[in-house]
Amino acid sequence: MWPKVIYIFPSAIVALICSLGMVSLQNKTYDPSKETVVKVTGAPSDPAAVQSEVAHMTKLERFRTPQNLLGVLFLTVLAFNLIVMALDFPRFELVGVILAVLFTLFFLLWIGAYFNINIMKPINKLLEQTYMFANAGFYFLYFLMVVVVLGVVYITRWLDYWEILPNEILHHHGPLSDLERFPTMNLKFDKEIPDVLEFWMLGAGRLVMHVPNVDRAIIMDNVLFINAKEDGLKKLMSRLDVRISTDQDVTNLPTS
Repeated sequence: MWPKVIYIFPSAIVALICSLGMVSLQNKTYDPSKETVVKVTGAPSDPAAVQSEVAHMTKLERFRTPQNLLGVLFLTVLAFNLIVMALDFPRFELVGVILAVLFTLFFLLWIGAYFNINIMKPINKLLEQTYMFANAGFYFLYFLMVVVVLGVVYITRWLDYWEILPNEILHHHGPLSDLERFPTMNLKFDKEIPDVLEFWMLGAGRLVMHVPNVDRAIIMDNVLFINAKEDGLKKLMSRLDVRISTDQDVTNLPTS
């Protein structure tokens, strides 16, 4: 079982890309709309020959600068990762959200076309006020921080994990590897997909095992690549059925 913090890895990948992009841009961490251009109209030794002008760049052009687009990309992916970690999106709920967004967009476009309203004007105004940037060091340190956190999470997974064998289920937990044993005879298990986005990203799901003579079900949340785990359990249970049928056939042998 894995914690939800692992779903932050896309923002780390984007942070590394943004870091390389800012290195190629030589860390342009300033407002280009306020950039000053110096012109020399005469001899450089003549102070009157040096004139300064403010570069004319609209705010919309400033929004389209590479350093701003990299910042917008990073924050957008980070916001998406936080939403995935904070909320669960069952398949029907996700479909409902997508349909609601599409209906809202269609309704706004219809209103704009019917009343001759420029819907994009307030959006452009909002984009004109948006300008964000960070240097390459910030993006790289964020990437490094996430890698360290994921490394610690990977190591700690070996302190609490389940091992399913043909004849028993083993639960290893604790720093000294405490062990719990459960039988697999008449084992029943269910696979659930509580979050479609998590399933799309890492194939994650929930595994619920019902062990006979055990009061509570064994619930394993956030199991990665749940389909592969399900196939492995099916093969294990089929081998167990074959062994049982073989033992029953032994009763047909003659006895002395």
